Amino acid sequence: MMQTGKVAILRFDPEIDSQPYYKVFEYPFQQGMSVLDVAMYIYENLDGTLSFSYCCRNSHCGLCGARINGRPGLMCRESATLEMTLEPLENMTVVRDLTVDRSQYEQRKDSLRLFLDRTSTPVHEPEKIDMEAHYKFKVASRCVECYSCVSGCPVMRENPNEFLGPAGFVQLARHAFDPRDELNRGILAASGGVYNCVTCRKCTDICPHYTTPEENIVDLRAMLYESGHAHASAVGLSKMVKETDKALQQPKDKKSFLEQYANDKMSKLGLFVGCNIDLDQRLQLIGTSAVKVLEKLGYEVAIPKTQVCCGTPLDEMGAVTQLEELAVRNIEAFAKAGCQKVITLCSGCGLSAKKLWPKLYKKATGEEMPFEVQDFSELIAKMDPNKITWQGLKLKISYHDPCSLKRGQGVYLEPRQVLRSIPEVEYLEMPEADSCCGGGGGLRTTNYELTQKIGQGKTDIIKDMDLEAVVTSCPTCIKQLTINLAQQRLRKVQVLHTAVVMSRAMGLE
Repeated sequence: MMQTGKVAILRFDPEIDSQPYYKVFEYPFQQGMSVLDVAMYIYENLDGTLSFSYCCRNSHCGLCGARINGRPGLMCRESATLEMTLEPLENMTVVRDLTVDRSQYEQRKDSLRLFLDRTSTPVHEPEKIDMEAHYKFKVASRCVECYSCVSGCPVMRENPNEFLGPAGFVQLARHAFDPRDELNRGILAASGGVYNCVTCRKCTDICPHYTTPEENIVDLRAMLYESGHAHASAVGLSKMVKETDKALQQPKDKKSFLEQYANDKMSKLGLFVGCNIDLDQRLQLIGTSAVKVLEKLGYEVAIPKTQVCCGTPLDEMGAVTQLEELAVRNIEAFAKAGCQKVITLCSGCGLSAKKLWPKLYKKATGEEMPFEVQDFSELIAKMDPNKITWQGLKLKISYHDPCSLKRGQGVYLEPRQVLRSIPEVEYLEMPEADSCCGGGGGLRTTNYELTQKIGQGKTDIIKDMDLEAVVTSCPTCIKQLTINLAQQRLRKVQVLHTAVVMSRAMGLE
């Protein structure tokens, strides 16, 4: 017996309707049919006024982009389900129903010279292209300009006029990384606002063709850095790390966390502190809380004093020349301490330690990284909560997902498991918990006004929840959310790290 599916489509005709509305359609559901098949059935059999775009139906044209159950994607590539919601792409003007105006993005491409720009003649014909140099060009060439990434981009929502957008930068990267192209594409990237990206990875997460727009943007920044045209903040950051091994300036007359708590212990478990917790006096409580919790749980914790910047701030800004040295120094510091597992308290540090360090260490030494890296919440979530001595914590809280933890590392269930296991805590799930707070990608130094605008959306969500505390696993998110909440006169809402909440709940503070 054939099943009946239901789809709620957001309808809007600006010439007739005062505001959008949902209309529900029923259709004969068949296993394997696409969302585009459903839209075609409705158009041909139920409502010929339904407006949507499509072309070749072989998943290469990109015209059938829409939000499917709240997530941007291609209707021809997504499988239909018994219950669905279809809405037009966000951050774009709706022409009618699911059809959006693409002209505002198409017109900007004219200035990018999206063609092979070359004056020299190949030495040999046919020309041989190095495959390693060709790889980035090949990945970027997958883009079909469906604009799913544009729909999900927080920067495009707040400031489309000063940011080319993830799709535009992928198209630019396609030529920038073509080994045959001779035009200085870095200058075009700078004029397109390449430093206005918050590197939240939302674009990469939702791209149906896996073109990794965020990585292309970071690579374009690296191109600018290598050519001597990087943003002043990238140059200043690189200089600071070279001189101090840290991505933050140490306050005068204040001791760093490592100066106070580093040790020479030999242990299977090591703690990587990170620049924020090491040097920001307001965040050092995170480090001391984590140590108290780990020691209470029976762990001997090695905290090597020779650990340095993880490399994430440099990587995000394109200043990549120091990354290998930093990775080797950090790995050797923990290897010398006999660590088999290293815990991170910063999601950005964890991302570097998991994704960058192994590759860089292998390249530098030819060896594998000798230990495993886990976020603090990953370690705790694997423990039996009944074996933890809780005193309880009466607190109404929710959790904010750091971009570099959820989308960067794929870690999002673990911190929720930890928080929900604490007696007396009232946990509420935050709507759009993984929406960016605006603090990443170096945006706080390149465009502070924009970072505050992006953060306002997260603050509005928190305000409506009437919370006592927001918990997260990223020091940068903590700083950003604290500032945004204070600006909205919501100072009563604490912004806490998971380790601090645990320490309080265990009666260690």
